[in-house]
Amino acid sequence: MKKTLMLLLCSFVAGHLLLIFSWTDFSIFRYVYSLGALFIGIYYFKTYESLGLRIGFIVTAMVFWLLLLFVYVAIGKIPILNLEPPGLKMEQ
Repeated sequence: MKKTLMLLLCSFVAGHLLLIFSWTDFSIFRYVYSLGALFIGIYYFKTYESLGLRIGFIVTAMVFWLLLLFVYVAIGKIPILNLEPPGLKMEQ
């Protein structure tokens, strides 16, 4: 039970950070989000050394990234950060 909850929690946070990384324009904070996802992955890989859990972490992080991508595109922004999807503001 604890392994499953940690898998879901770490994957959700890593997927969210990867989504913010992919939506942020060229700024220094973009790399902070990328490093945050990397450190969560390193923490998870050090804590759980099973190959199945590691594959599960990567797959569920990508599933959360894709799911959150569709949800936030439907909403039109990431609510907490007030961050809009790239390409939404077209220059006229």
